[in-house]
Amino acid sequence: MTIPMGSMRSLRRRKLCAIAAVLAAAMTCWNGEAEAAPRTPADDGVVVERLPPAFLALRRVALSRESEEAKLPDALASSRRYIEIGQTYSDPRAYGYAQSALGKWWDADPAPTEVLVMRARILQFRHEFAPALQQLEAALRVDQFDPDAWLLFASIAQVQGDLRAARSACLKLIPISDPLVGATCAASTAAVSGHDDNAASLLLGALRQASGASTGERLWAWTTLAEIQARLNQNEEASAAFREALKISPDDVYARAAFSDLLLDAGQAYAAQQVLGDVSQADALLLRAAICAQRLQTPDAAVLRADLAQRFAEAHARGDETHLREQARFALEVEHDPARALELATRNFNVQREPADARILLEAAAAVGDAAAAQPALGWLARTGIRAPRLQQLALRFSTGRAV
Repeated sequence: MTIPMGSMRSLRRRKLCAIAAVLAAAMTCWNGEAEAAPRTPADDGVVVERLPPAFLALRRVALSRESEEAKLPDALASSRRYIEIGQTYSDPRAYGYAQSALGKWWDADPAPTEVLVMRARILQFRHEFAPALQQLEAALRVDQFDPDAWLLFASIAQVQGDLRAARSACLKLIPISDPLVGATCAASTAAVSGHDDNAASLLLGALRQASGASTGERLWAWTTLAEIQARLNQNEEASAAFREALKISPDDVYARAAFSDLLLDAGQAYAAQQVLGDVSQADALLLRAAICAQRLQTPDAAVLRADLAQRFAEAHARGDETHLREQARFALEVEHDPARALELATRNFNVQREPADARILLEAAAAVGDAAAAQPALGWLARTGIRAPRLQQLALRFSTGRAV
């Protein structure tokens, strides 16, 4: 569940709030040896990577102010902008700069609620969910009507598989946020609680209503709708929703990767390849490009595979385990190493439990023939009641013995 940045202090209760209320009511490290070594440039003139222009522009402004004592509003604005760039381009460096932009407020105790929420957002990206929730709980003790805090709380709870807490946070959010934001939060949680059809139709209705939601919030709503429809195998509807999302933000890595997954599932590797665009932008895009190249047997398949292996080796060297899901999928679909994929998918599912996390765990367990390893994902499916034909077909393989 990805969520947008931005202040949401409006107390409007328009027609969309009723839609959100209906939705709410419907809700009841890589341990092996790396196959590639981190790159060490021969000299300082070697171009390792080109940063997005928006990132460079923000860095230039930040560097020009390094000697200044930043005021809190400026520090928060810079941190927020870095996170927006990090979300769009899926760039982990942006979150490091976001922390740096907070300066002395990163360690301040006590800290203003805005700082607590910003800290939580950065910790969430690092998958440090327990500390992130502690920051949010502290913020909400001061201001229980902070919509940013409740939205982030719902997101973290859902990622961890605590749907009751996620649903409760969405209910707190509905009356204090823009109606589209409340509707999207409620729909996202309802969709993994067995109410996918209602969530999709009501969220689509919310999107058709006039709203003061920000660009990031509308992007999030369209992407959430697309993912719900994709899980239900409503491919045409999901494709249309993804296209609406990409009209809002053509560079958004998350939307492009999710859209390409839909096309890959439909056997349309070439179309998926076209959606990806500049795959050097993020590991998530490079992974899908490597899968596309392998399926299409294009000449660059080996190069993409080697490049991705190298990136994952570099992440391992940094101690970065925020992309275990992608590493597991790479091991399974590109390297054809189901044992390593299962190890990585199991570690990933211990940290985050969303539909994609359950899927890679079930696929890897089925490839190895290890029914015991699949049990955490199977239990999650049973508890949530999620409607997802692909996941249910995978689960059926274990119940019939075809996976072992």
